[in-house]
Amino acid sequence: MIWSNPFDNAIAIAFSSFFDKLPDFFKEFIVAFTNLCDNGIFLLVIGVLLILIKQTRKLGFFCLVGVLLTLIFNDLIFKNIFDRARPFEDENLLPHLIAITNNGGQVYGTAPTSNSFPSGHTFMSFCTFGGLLFYYIFKKDERKFYLPIVIFFGIFAFLMGISRVLVSHHYMTDVIAGALLGFGFGYVNYLIINYSPKLYYLIKDKYITKNKENSQEDNSNK
Repeated sequence: MIWSNPFDNAIAIAFSSFFDKLPDFFKEFIVAFTNLCDNGIFLLVIGVLLILIKQTRKLGFFCLVGVLLTLIFNDLIFKNIFDRARPFEDENLLPHLIAITNNGGQVYGTAPTSNSFPSGHTFMSFCTFGGLLFYYIFKKDERKFYLPIVIFFGIFAFLMGISRVLVSHHYMTDVIAGALLGFGFGYVNYLIINYSPKLYYLIKDKYITKNKENSQEDNSNK
C-alpha cells in the first residue's frame, strides 16, 4: 500500500539527489554497508564469532537476540500490520529519485521485497545498540569494557538508518520508526541477556536439582 507524504517525499528526493552526486566508489561503499544487515547476516556472523570467545560471549548474544527480535516483531508483525510500499514502488515518486533514474531505473543494492515500515535494518541495529547501552548503564562494573563497543554500535546504527534512505529503500519515517521501536526492544534485549541465565539457574535449583535429590532419597529408602 502506498501512503507517502510531502515530508517523506521531499527527504527521499533530496537524499537520492545527494547520493547521485557522490563518487562511484563512495556509492559502492554505501551499498555494501547497507547490505550488511540483509537477513541479519552481519550481526549473525559477528554474534557467532563473539560467542566463541569467553570475554565477548555476552556481546555475541546481544547481536543474536537483536536479530531474533527483529525477525519476530518487526518483520513478521509490524511490517504486515502497516503494509507500506517502498519509495521506489511509488510510480509518482520514482521519476524524482534521481539516483535510480540515472542508474537506468535500477535500485542500488538488492531491492527488498518486504514492506517498508518500519525499517528492519534500522530496527535490528538499534535493538542491538539499545541492549548494549542499557547493559552499559546498569552494569557499572563492566562500563570500561563496554564503552567503546556501545559507541561503535551507536554509530553503526545511525549510519545504517541513513544509508537506507540514501539508497531509496526506505522513507525517513520508516527509519525513525525503526530506530525508536528498535531502541525500545533493545531494553527487551537487555532483559533477556541479563535475566535469562538467572532464570535458568533459578528453575534448575528449584525444580531440576530438587527432583534429583528427591529421587535419590526415594532410591535410598528402598
